[in-house]
Amino acid sequence: MYRFPHAGPQGQIPEERQGRTIGRFCLVCGSIYPLHRKLHRGRAVYGRDHIASPCSHEGDAFEEGANWWQPAVEILPEASEKAASDLVVGPPTKGTSP
Repeated sequence: MYRFPHAGPQGQIPEERQGRTIGRFCLVCGSIYPLHRKLHRGRAVYGRDHIASPCSHEGDAFEEGANWWQPAVEILPEASEKAASDLVVGPPTKGTSP
């Protein structure tokens, strides 16, 4: 079983749903590389296991301001007003038991 984090590129996730930064997201191959890795090289931490052809940025450095990658951030669950109103305790409905 493979586990993928619920994450994506920082620029495509609304600010209120952005969690912690977990890596670097390559916008070309869709893979997430760890923060300590300086080059787009080798296997990604999260992504496809088998890629038929290498990414066009294979071997490139993760330089600030480059347009082919963005920080990978966790996607936080959407806050729901309905869920918040369900937490309000009220009197039980007549005819129901606790």
